[in-house]
Amino acid sequence: MNWHPVYLSAVLKADYAFAQAHLLPHFLEALKAHSLGLLKVETPHAQAAVDGIQALRAFVAPHYDPAVEDLFFTLDRELSRHSPVGAGALRTALSRNDLDMTVYRLSARAHLMTALSDLSGLRRTLLELATRERGTLMVAFSHHQPAQPTTLGHYLLAVESALSRDTARLHGALERLNFCPLGAVAMTGSSHPLDRDYTARLLGFSGPIENTFDAVSAGDWQTELAGALSTCAVNLSRTLYDLLNWAAQGLLTLADGLVQGSSVMPQKRNPVALEHARTRFSKVLGYAQALTFSNHNVPYGDINDPGTDAQEPLWLMWQDFSQGVRLLSASLEDPQIDRGRWRELTEHSDTTLTELADTLARQTGDFRQAHAVAQALLKTLHTDGRSLQQATDDDVRALGVAVADGTVAAALNPDAFVQRRTTLGGPAPEPLRVQTERAELRLRQDTAQQATWQAGFDAAEERLWTVKTL
Repeated sequence: MNWHPVYLSAVLKADYAFAQAHLLPHFLEALKAHSLGLLKVETPHAQAAVDGIQALRAFVAPHYDPAVEDLFFTLDRELSRHSPVGAGALRTALSRNDLDMTVYRLSARAHLMTALSDLSGLRRTLLELATRERGTLMVAFSHHQPAQPTTLGHYLLAVESALSRDTARLHGALERLNFCPLGAVAMTGSSHPLDRDYTARLLGFSGPIENTFDAVSAGDWQTELAGALSTCAVNLSRTLYDLLNWAAQGLLTLADGLVQGSSVMPQKRNPVALEHARTRFSKVLGYAQALTFSNHNVPYGDINDPGTDAQEPLWLMWQDFSQGVRLLSASLEDPQIDRGRWRELTEHSDTTLTELADTLARQTGDFRQAHAVAQALLKTLHTDGRSLQQATDDDVRALGVAVADGTVAAALNPDAFVQRRTTLGGPAPEPLRVQTERAELRLRQDTAQQATWQAGFDAAEERLWTVKTL
């Protein structure tokens, strides 16, 4: 084929380079499984195909040759040099349609396992830091305004809780991804007696994709992965917003290897690791959009949009996601927390006023009235140029509410505020302990499931290359 120079440079060379760099091992795995499947159904010369692919396991793909269209035909040519009859047999009941889709799923599965491992590492880091900072007072904000006191540990457990749901979404995506297109051939299967269950098991898949048309056409597994990673990236970007805000106030300082100085300002300690992590997650959203649009408004069949052309943005999405997660995890392994400054900000805010209203409501039984009294108290204090911490019992009595001595000071104490939040999920020590134990259990269960999956995939790969004949 005399390829047009533009098609050659824009498509064929680029696709070959990507496949050469990232997909070659998966091509060989899929071809080995197919050759063993042919051997199982007694296809003539299938043993030669098995032997030929086995010999190519360490094959290093050459630079692109315009005379050979893509990586598959490069492998086909190389196999022909070893065994022409083996190469001929291997082509039986095999299309690039089902082969490519099998390779893409194998690649995505491997990257997904890496992403899950990285995410588990971040969750572990969050739990360790949350335990360390379980008593560190902080101001929680709502609508960008100081709201209530809580603890840094409570905040970090909230982030881990969101990541546990992200993990569950990725687990579900893996379960749906892990089905094998091999044997669907062009899209209608084959008149040859293939055992698609057998080849699926050889590759560690849960089974074959039931419908052969669906096997070579489906792109929903890619958009599901893009959606799950996007949700996680958004969750983490919100956390990064807070971390960078705290770093700007000196409440949190990253370790030396994660900050960068200035060529002009000697005092600068820029938290660049957090900035780069944020950028990585923003790029995940961009690549996810590319995957979505590659699958949007196109025919449901074998086409390049959700196939070959979707693989680079999918790969880039994996790379940026894992880099972002690792950067964030490294940043939170041992940050310096200025607990005194966090406490000072909490003690010099109006955020404990809710507890004064709660205290008055317990006394009167009317929270509406208690809320109005607390609001009136704050207005009076501001008019007088005083802070909430300067409020006295007499200030409340002046508003027509009788209180015992020491009521106001006790209600406005931020430590007491946290200690009294004992309902499920609150920041008090006991519910925080329960949350931590549950989070630890979830993480152990998730990592155990991931280890089981990984062991199964590794065992399948080892068996695949061990089996040389039937």
